[in-house]
Amino acid sequence: MAALLESSQNTGSDLFFDVCCSVCEEDGINKEGLFHCQKCSKTYCDECVLMHNKVLKNHPVTSKCAGDNWPVSTMLDDTLELCEEHRTEKLTMFCEDHEKLLCHVCHLRNHKQCSEVVLLADKVKSATQRMNVAQMSKTLEQIQKSLQDIVDREKQNKKSLKASYDLVLKEVLDFRQKINVNLDLLQQNTLRELETKHASANASLEDHLQQCLQFISKLKGFGTKLKGNLPPERSFITFRKCLDHTAAADSLLNSMINNNGADMKLLPNSELLQCLADCTDLGKITSRIGEPKHNVDPNKFISIHEKSQYNVHTATDSDKSCITGICETSNGDLVISDYSNCCVKLLNQAYKVIDQVKLPSHPWSMCNISSLEIAVAVSDHTANAPNGIYFLQADNEKITQIKVLKINHVCTGIAYYDAELFVTSGSALYQYTMDGRLIKKLYEDTSTTFTVVGVGVSPDGKRIYVTDTSNRKLLTLTRDGAVAATLQDPAFKNIYVMCKIHVAAAGQVFVSGVVSISQVDADGKKILNTITLNMYYNGPVYLNEDKRKLLLGVWNNDNIIEFKIKTNLT
Repeated sequence: MAALLESSQNTGSDLFFDVCCSVCEEDGINKEGLFHCQKCSKTYCDECVLMHNKVLKNHPVTSKCAGDNWPVSTMLDDTLELCEEHRTEKLTMFCEDHEKLLCHVCHLRNHKQCSEVVLLADKVKSATQRMNVAQMSKTLEQIQKSLQDIVDREKQNKKSLKASYDLVLKEVLDFRQKINVNLDLLQQNTLRELETKHASANASLEDHLQQCLQFISKLKGFGTKLKGNLPPERSFITFRKCLDHTAAADSLLNSMINNNGADMKLLPNSELLQCLADCTDLGKITSRIGEPKHNVDPNKFISIHEKSQYNVHTATDSDKSCITGICETSNGDLVISDYSNCCVKLLNQAYKVIDQVKLPSHPWSMCNISSLEIAVAVSDHTANAPNGIYFLQADNEKITQIKVLKINHVCTGIAYYDAELFVTSGSALYQYTMDGRLIKKLYEDTSTTFTVVGVGVSPDGKRIYVTDTSNRKLLTLTRDGAVAATLQDPAFKNIYVMCKIHVAAAGQVFVSGVVSISQVDADGKKILNTITLNMYYNGPVYLNEDKRKLLLGVWNNDNIIEFKIKTNLT
């Protein structure tokens, strides 16, 4: 057993690598070369490169991940004719039984009994006509492209994973902070009770002390007087007072006779301790690689019924509400943006406004960043107010402003995907990082005003939808900004310039018109269904497939509209 283990350690992996570690290979160990030093003309594995970098700090090292910049790809030519199993031996034969290239060691050890082993020189003469080099080249290119697509996808997945990791880390720390706040409150309440009871008990002891001292003083005085030569009348008065004070002192003594010791104790909240003891974490972490988030057909028709409406007007509103955005938090609360009153309102699940935050200008649209965080596009075309993206957090029945990104153009539409923001200006679509750095301008149309207003992104991030309210169009763009589809329809008519586009979590696309809502297919090429409404100036739409609700905001209307969904989405 020890010999087998030693053999395994000496030879390393049995896999064949296109480039091996030069150092390990000298020791008879087979490990992949992942780094190359041009000055040393050697390749190194992930362990050997550490020693190289420590000893030869001035030698630049190139990683294999550099792709086309990997300088040792030409070394394949030197190893092409070598056996993959016996790396110092040249390939000289071909086994027809196993369709495998052989060196003489392979032949002697494993293919001696095979019925037909031919020399490569003879095999080439008979196989040249059957080799379709062009087809093989095409196959290699196709496989390389497929692999590169996977590489690109996995890089994107890593980026998405890092963004979700950062988000979960923030949520864990925020949750811990909430626990700290609650524990601080419990501590304050307990300390307040401690101070109150200590003050009360101390006052009681001080009162007893003072009473005792007073009796001692009085009784001592009476005792002195009784011993003196007093007239009969004064002697009687003194005697009677002695009896009265003695009786009062006895009463005090009897009331205090059991007051032997004074202290305070804490009886810990065993329920709290047990609750914490029963918990093993602050929350469960779920992870996903390659599994679909939804099993919903994005092109299935949505039909509605049972209309309800809920008033969202507040005492601080100066005008009727003009709802321009609807989002939802993980606990089921709603967040709506009110254009005319320059605010964002937090609604509980009964649609009651429980908090709101004022903004310096008009909110044009909004989108979810996480389960509790919302981004709002804020601009004012007439007052020359600063444009920006306002990040809000809605939690624990409160909505608060987290940060602001100042943007040097008008902000109308906003969407979020994979740690990046997509913001429209009315004539262009921009891609930003979460800290406000411009990545690039994806699309622009300056033919007239309001050609790029609303924006939404498909759940897989491959398609970006923008609304052209001037020409009543919906444009579907690729991630690089190319127009993949254009859909023009009178139903997209928009009297007020609002974003009025919603891409649901499962991929359904909705464009709201004046008196209707159009459901568009995921490719943005046709209208699947038109939901006609008996109300005008429709605003944003929000679909909650889990609760089977379709929500609608209306311009110049204090009500948010709820429709029940008839359709079974799955």
